[in-house]
Amino acid sequence: MNCDKLIHPNVTLLQLRGIEKRFGATVALDGVDLAIAAGEMHALIGENGAGKSTLLNVLSGLIRQDAGEIRLSGETYAPEGPAEARRRGIAHIHQELALCLHLSVAENILMGSEPSRHGWLQRQELFDRAAKLLEEFGRSEIDPRVRTGDLSLPDQQVVEICRALARDARIILMDEPTSSLQRANVERLFRLIHQLRDRGIAVVYISHFLEEVREIADRYTVLRDGKSVASGELRSVSDDQLIATMVGREVALSGQPRRLSSTTEVVLSFDNLQLHRGEILGIAGLIGSGRTELLRAIFERTPSAGYLPEDRKREGLALQLSIADNVT
Repeated sequence: MNCDKLIHPNVTLLQLRGIEKRFGATVALDGVDLAIAAGEMHALIGENGAGKSTLLNVLSGLIRQDAGEIRLSGETYAPEGPAEARRRGIAHIHQELALCLHLSVAENILMGSEPSRHGWLQRQELFDRAAKLLEEFGRSEIDPRVRTGDLSLPDQQVVEICRALARDARIILMDEPTSSLQRANVERLFRLIHQLRDRGIAVVYISHFLEEVREIADRYTVLRDGKSVASGELRSVSDDQLIATMVGREVALSGQPRRLSSTTEVVLSFDNLQLHRGEILGIAGLIGSGRTELLRAIFERTPSAGYLPEDRKREGLALQLSIADNVT
């Protein structure tokens, strides 16, 4: 990342007016307005299906809006694809990882900007530059030479983040980047985001965790049913107000756990674990503590159990088959 090109803060970098997008009969975006300043950490908040990821896909050139205007640094912005968006200074960290698992960590991080001389790839320089980015993120133990597919899912997410940082980006779009990160890596990411702000780089950040949003964001925009329904300073609004705006009504949050009758039927008994009919049982623990292994063991030994795996692309779906084949 070129740290010499600092952008003056408080200058509007990105302006969206009336952005609309339809997929057949489905209205994904129905008039979104958004303004992002240089050096601003802007949280995009909303329920699942509110249009958050679709909006980031429009900004990163993956899809084109049907209506509305986008201006970047005062100029019309309508990228033909992701490559043009990256050239214009917009990097996208996707919710679903977009990595080439058969390539090395270094090849993924510097894809499209590989160092070369007279048409020949400078492999050692490639590894050195990738190692420097991993070190900046605090993950120098990840070998840039290893195959990306051999990494754990959280480490793959680190690679995705470092790839965005390798671009000379003015705006970084982050779609739930902490979903597979341990707390130590989340803290490293947040420190890095604060460094980006100091350089005048803007971040548009999607997260379902309001405490996480408050930790790093300055301003917010709430999307509901494809519309931008509220925007402002985060410090001026409570969590209850944000939730009410997200769902369109007041929500009463009870801190009391649901009480089950002692006669409630036990539907699963597994060593020291019991699950009762109608019960939602949460299993907490750090990454590597055995949560995934426990669920897999339950699934293998319980014919009536269903399993939604952590890595949906590789373990939960057969991507080469149709939706009908996967559902049935």
